[in-house]
Amino acid sequence: MRPARQRPAAFRRFEAMGGVLDFAVFEESLGTEEELFEAIAAALGRRTSFDADRLQSLGRRRIDERLFFGDWLNHESGALLQLGSYTTADGRRLRNPTLLALERTSIRSGAGEIPEAGAGGQFAYAFSHPPYSLRAKPRQVQAVFDVIRCFILPPGHDGEILDWSSPRLPEVSDYFEAGMEWWGVFLFSIHIPALRRLTVIAGSTTD
Repeated sequence: MRPARQRPAAFRRFEAMGGVLDFAVFEESLGTEEELFEAIAAALGRRTSFDADRLQSLGRRRIDERLFFGDWLNHESGALLQLGSYTTADGRRLRNPTLLALERTSIRSGAGEIPEAGAGGQFAYAFSHPPYSLRAKPRQVQAVFDVIRCFILPPGHDGEILDWSSPRLPEVSDYFEAGMEWWGVFLFSIHIPALRRLTVIAGSTTD
């Protein structure tokens, strides 16, 4: 297993927008237990603690794509959603609008939703409802999401999605301490056997 030589530019654009997920992508991976823990350590970064034995004891669960992407995505259209109830400046009431529908809409009031920290799934939430507004227009966020989505789970290829998320992840690494305060903690691994590609996605931050 080795770090991937190339990734789509959308990963850099997401980071430049202020995205708070960390990605580690590897090629020539068989998806072994040893490789999984090596890749997770790489995603968390050298400046954080990491207890592989503790992570192993907490376990993980295999999930499908619907659970992985979660409630902040319209699974039929692929559109990112902004969950919640909102009132526009002209008095219209919106319930769970798409991100694109809000591009030229002035919101007068409203309240969004957040998932339970460490409950699992909800990858799309990091694009629709980050702790700080992304420095990009909704259509740009949607475009970046679409590219990243197709890269980590390419159409026509079977993948194994493991969800390691847990409210006890701070016991594994101090990386996850901030997210438990409010916004959330996320840890996924995705292995595409036919491509021998392994992607780890980690997220944890607060306001």
